[in-house]
Amino acid sequence: MATTSAPELVSVNPATLEPVGSVARTDPGELRSIVAAAAAAQEQWRSLGATARGLVLREAARAVRAHADEIADVVCAETAKPRTEAIAHDLYPAVDHAAWLARNAAQVLADEPIRFSQLHLRTKKAWLLHEPLGVVAAITPWNIPFGIPFTEVATAVAAGNSVVLKPSELTPLTGEWVARVLEEAGAPPGLVQVVHGDAPVGAALVDEPGIAKVFFTGSVAVGRRVAAAAGARGCPVVLELGGKDPMIVFADANLDRALDGALFASFINAGQACVSAERIYVERPVYEEFARGLAERARGLKLGDEVGPLISERQRDKVESLTGARRPERAGWFLEPTVIEGSLPDEEIFGPVVTVEPFDGEDDAVRRANDTEFGLAASVWTRDLEKARRISRRIDAGMVWVNDFGYSFATGQAAWGGVKGSGFGRTSSRHGLYECTRVKYVDEDRGLLRPAWWFPYDARTEEGLRGMLDLLYGSGGERVRAAWRYRRGLVHAMRRSLGR
Repeated sequence: MATTSAPELVSVNPATLEPVGSVARTDPGELRSIVAAAAAAQEQWRSLGATARGLVLREAARAVRAHADEIADVVCAETAKPRTEAIAHDLYPAVDHAAWLARNAAQVLADEPIRFSQLHLRTKKAWLLHEPLGVVAAITPWNIPFGIPFTEVATAVAAGNSVVLKPSELTPLTGEWVARVLEEAGAPPGLVQVVHGDAPVGAALVDEPGIAKVFFTGSVAVGRRVAAAAGARGCPVVLELGGKDPMIVFADANLDRALDGALFASFINAGQACVSAERIYVERPVYEEFARGLAERARGLKLGDEVGPLISERQRDKVESLTGARRPERAGWFLEPTVIEGSLPDEEIFGPVVTVEPFDGEDDAVRRANDTEFGLAASVWTRDLEKARRISRRIDAGMVWVNDFGYSFATGQAAWGGVKGSGFGRTSSRHGLYECTRVKYVDEDRGLLRPAWWFPYDARTEEGLRGMLDLLYGSGGERVRAAWRYRRGLVHAMRRSLGR
C-alpha cells in the first residue's frame, strides 16, 4: 500500500504498516512530453519488425527469471502476499507471456493474404496488415502488481507499440520493474514510460491526445469513467473489470478436489483477485458436506503465511462492513477467511469471503450463475465432461474452467477478459495482440480491366450490373435465367471492362 505525500508516493507494507520506499509522483502537466518521448521511441521500435522485437521479448523472459527473487521481494513488501503467490501469480505469467510472444507474435501479426473467389475480382491481390497503434496507456491494479502490467506491456510492445504505464499508486515500486526489465532486455530507452500518481494522473493520461488506446484493469466504477472519458475523444479502450465469479459443484464431482479448488479459488491473494470464486453453488445432495468441509478448511488457513492482509485499511473496512468478516487480533489489515451459507448483494467483495448455496439441477445452476451484472469467469466441477461442456456454453463469462481454477492467467496463448459488467476486449493470446494493432486493407491491381460500375451510367450498364448480381450469387437455375435475361447488359458491361 502507498500513501500520497507530494511530491512522492510512499509505499507501505499492509502487514507491518512500515514504509517500504517511495517514488517521485508524476505531475500531470508532464504527460505531454512523456508521451512524445514514447512516440519517438516507438518509431524506432516498430521499424525493427516483429521478429526482432521477439528477440527482445525472449531476453525479457530471461531478465525476469534473473531478477525473480528481487521482483518477488518488492511484490511481497508492497502487498504482503505470501511469497508463493508472488512467484506463481506475478512471475510465472510474466515469463510465460514473454516467451509465448517471442515465439508467436511475428506469425500472428504477419500480413494475411485475401483470396477472392468472386469472378469480377480475380485480377486483384490483397492483404490485411496488422499495424501498431502508436503509444498506448496501461493503467493497472495493485493485486497482481507485476504480472498484470508486465503481460499487458509485453503484448503491446510485441505488436510494435510504446507504452505509458501507470501502475497502482499502492504498488509503485513493483511497477518500476516492468520498464527496468524490458530496457535491460534491449528495448530502446523511452519505449516503456512509467508514471506515478493517483486518480488525477490516471485521468490526465486517459485524456492525453497522444494516447492511441487505453488498457484499464480495475473496478467497474472507475472503468466506466475511463471508457466515458476515452470515448469522448474517440479513443478505444480494453476494460478488464470486476467479477462476482460463480463456482458450480455437481454431486458427481470429485469432492476432495472441488473442496481444495474452492479453498484456493476463494482465498487466493486474500480474495483480492478479479476471478476469485465469490459465489459457490453446490448440488443439493452434497451441499451440507461441502459447506461443512469448506468452512473447516478455511479455519485451517494460516494468516500471513497463506492468507495475506487486505491492501489497505479502507479495503478492509469495506469488506468487513459488507460481509461481517472478523478481523484478527494482530497488526496489519487482515481479515479471517470467511464462509457464508447464503447470499450477499451483487457487488464484488474483493476480500477473503465466499458464499455457498445449494442448487437443484443444471437449469437452476446456470440461472444462479448468470444472475449477476458481472461476467468475468466461472468454474464447473463434475466428472461428466459432456455435462461440463454443456454448462460451460450456457454461462455468461469470458472464461470457464472445468475442475480447475484460474491457471490460464499464466498462459500466453489463452485469452483473458470478461463480458457484461466485467468489461470488454481481451488481453493475452492472439486476440490480445490484435487489440494492440489496427487492421489495414491493402491491395494490388494492374489496372488492365475497367470496372463496369464506373461513370458514365446508362441503362445498359444498369442492366448488366443487375444481371451480374444473379449470375455471381444466384443458384444454378437463377444463373442460367440471368445470363439469358440480361445478356445485352452483360455483354455491354464486359465490353466496358475491356475498354471497348
